[in-house]
Amino acid sequence: MSQTLRLVTYNLQRGIRYEQIRHHLDTVPLLRQADIVAVQEALIPAGGRNTLARLADDLEGRYHWTYRSVMSYPDKEYGNGFLFRPPVVSERGSVVPLPQVDRLGWVARLKTEGGVPDTKSAYTQVFRVGGRCVRVVNLHLDFAGGPDHRVRQLTHLLARLDDEAPTEDDAVDVLCGDFNTGGSYRSTAATAATRRVLDVARAHGFAETSTGVAWTSDMFSSIDPADPARRLLRLGQVLRLRYRQKLDHILVKGARAASPATVVTAVESEPLPGSDHLPLAVELRL
Repeated sequence: MSQTLRLVTYNLQRGIRYEQIRHHLDTVPLLRQADIVAVQEALIPAGGRNTLARLADDLEGRYHWTYRSVMSYPDKEYGNGFLFRPPVVSERGSVVPLPQVDRLGWVARLKTEGGVPDTKSAYTQVFRVGGRCVRVVNLHLDFAGGPDHRVRQLTHLLARLDDEAPTEDDAVDVLCGDFNTGGSYRSTAATAATRRVLDVARAHGFAETSTGVAWTSDMFSSIDPADPARRLLRLGQVLRLRYRQKLDHILVKGARAASPATVVTAVESEPLPGSDHLPLAVELRL
């Protein structure tokens, strides 16, 4: 008899709007019912608590959590992690560091804290879901370096995953997170560049569940006060600009989606506030 796994990937934009995110996870059905939430950009401020630890406590103990650091600064760090709830059981986790760019172009420097290339990594967590082994790879690729660099990062990651593949014949692999496949979702060039990045995963047997999703991020919808480009972004808000991109994806191997992945919206299909990314949800048949 098949079982289902409800999975969400969600870039929290460094948890800058924590109360909104907590409220969404507590009240929006697709989030509240999720078995696993793969989170990018969880925050640990200097002397403060991890965003995931806070959420696990504030959501009345419904979730356990795991976390690995990705980027560190003098006053904070950001990382990838998971919220998961019983009967899902966490078994083991590992981190795969990803190649960095050698230098930043002027646009990347404008958007990068500290003005030096970010460190990026993927956090791989093996879960036991009923009798199945499910390996979820929570990744955050680089927005710098263009599609060539993201192809290089994903190629490196998948080679490592092949070397560390679970021994079970019926294991399931999920590749999800912020792929930073930038460019307007209406642009044919951006669509082709995104396809080239995801084709690296398809060549390893992954199928994308989120092909029907048009976009997952609006650059001007939410501004981090620590963003070096915040003045330009605020000008964009004043001018009521929108720059919508499909940055987030869910790909699967060894299982199939009960239905295509969908973005999680507020009432009347309005974009969910709280981050410059929308959560992406899918239900898998294991």
